[in-house]
Amino acid sequence: MWIGLLHHVTGEHEWSLDACQHDPLLSDRERDWIQKGSTPHKALSDIILSERWLKEVPKYLKFRSTANLEAFHNHLLMYASKRFSYIPPVYEARILLAALGLQSPLTSRSEEESRWIYT
Repeated sequence: MWIGLLHHVTGEHEWSLDACQHDPLLSDRERDWIQKGSTPHKALSDIILSERWLKEVPKYLKFRSTANLEAFHNHLLMYASKRFSYIPPVYEARILLAALGLQSPLTSRSEEESRWIYT
C-alpha cells in the first residue's frame, strides 16, 4: 500500500502489480504531480522505502485509541495529584512509582489472582 503512494504522487494510478483504491479522478481537476525521478520524488522514495518506516508503519496503523493513555494518566493522578506541587525529583519518583504500580498487576499475577480479596 505504501509503495503505491510513489506511483500516486506522480499521477500514475494503475501500475503492473496494483492500482490506487480511490475512485477515478475527475479530469477537470488539474493537479501538479511530482515528476518521477525528480529530487522530491527521490526524497519521498527514501522515506517510504526505508526499513525503519516499513517496520514502524504497522504500529501506527493499528493505533487508533487513546483509552490506554487516558487510563494511565488517571492512574498517575493517584500518585501525583494536580492539587499539590512537587519538586522535579519527587515528581519523577512519583511518576516512576505509578508506572511500576500499573505494570505490576499486569505482569505478575494471573487473572484469578488479580481479583479483589475482601477480608
